[in-house]
Amino acid sequence: MNKTTVLTALLLPAQLALATGVDIAPLCVDRAAIERVYHEHRTGTKPSFELAMPAALLEKLVREDAKKEVVLARVYGVTITDAMVSAEAGRINTTTRAPEILTEIKAALGNDPVRFARTMARPFVVERLLREKFQNDDALHAPQRREAEQARQSLLAKLTVPETHEVTWQLTTRPIAETPSAPAPVAGSGKSTSYSVEATAQVAQVLSSPDASVHGKEKPYFEDLDPQLQDVLRAQLRQPGDVSAVIELPSGFLVFQAKEKTDDTLAATSITIPKRSYEAWLAQQPEL
Repeated sequence: MNKTTVLTALLLPAQLALATGVDIAPLCVDRAAIERVYHEHRTGTKPSFELAMPAALLEKLVREDAKKEVVLARVYGVTITDAMVSAEAGRINTTTRAPEILTEIKAALGNDPVRFARTMARPFVVERLLREKFQNDDALHAPQRREAEQARQSLLAKLTVPETHEVTWQLTTRPIAETPSAPAPVAGSGKSTSYSVEATAQVAQVLSSPDASVHGKEKPYFEDLDPQLQDVLRAQLRQPGDVSAVIELPSGFLVFQAKEKTDDTLAATSITIPKRSYEAWLAQQPEL
């Protein structure tokens, strides 16, 4: 059985029809129904739905969803199953923060669970899995990892490294009254060198402001970082001059060098090497 036959066997009829350019009308109709609900809830001055979401744009969005599923199967060998889609539909139902809008969307789809799963849940599953596979694709991001390793060697050799950022964490325990709510867990790839989306956001936030106290805000708390990231930095940045290993996040690679450490704070220099752009990589994949 050749690759084309295998791929054809893996695709559900609707996705196969879409991939070959046949009868995408039902999917476009359902996508329009969902987008119309969102459009009606947008506030402020807005164009008519027909101007905001013309038929050509709706078709483009539907084809992009189908392309992602084909890429997921072709590049990573992952097939979306009915069980995956059913689980995603259940997750949407139990975790939504806008139940009224969700109810309207279901009504717009005729309260048909099959249409809801096909048009709402399935694209979410595909997008999440494809991003995870892309983010953890060692071959794709090997050049960026090598760049991060080279930057680390420069730090160890006490050479000047351009485009560094400064960050200072508070090592003391956050007062109970200030403790933020824990974020919802995000499904990961299972790779020990990868960290959650929350970890990426936390690091990005503190690195975007070299010293938060300069702007009248408290320095970020070390304990707010992902626990795995805390363990790495605590073990590897023991004294000024220490350099961490290359740390992989979903969005890129990090290297830290300790600048100052007291009982209360840890100041460090960081180097960030972004991974390849997911959007740019996806655009380079063959069109349907």
